[in-house]
Amino acid sequence: MFWIITVAVAALDQISKLIVARCMELESTVELIPGVLDLTYIRNDGAAWGILSGRQTLLIVTTAIVLAAICVYVLKYSSRLNRAELVSLALIAGGGIGNLISRAFEHGVVDFLNIHLIPIFNVADIGVTVGCILLMISLFRADNGKTDI
Repeated sequence: MFWIITVAVAALDQISKLIVARCMELESTVELIPGVLDLTYIRNDGAAWGILSGRQTLLIVTTAIVLAAICVYVLKYSSRLNRAELVSLALIAGGGIGNLISRAFEHGVVDFLNIHLIPIFNVADIGVTVGCILLMISLFRADNGKTDI
């Protein structure tokens, strides 16, 4: 389950970025829900919200180390992890891989989902964010004696 989700998130991320890059002009916008949601094609050479902009080597190395740690952890402890923990780690890993591929081969990521209240993001960012939230919930529930979703 971990590997399937990881590959699926990374693949969906790469496919969505490719479609946006091929079908939209850089910095163009397509309004989907007026005042709420647009597709806005930008390139981000930093991390979330452009943090560490231009520091590709640092971002690539850090991401690779975190991904390796997640994979080793899952391989070593998968029999002890509940479904929520495996899914959350897979979402984080898949998102990390998606953005790592973009940083390594395109020197930045394609961001395109523009919900007007937050910075523009991509599918990989969704995987990492949802995975982190799910992992926190899972860990909180485990502390209270509930171990699965």
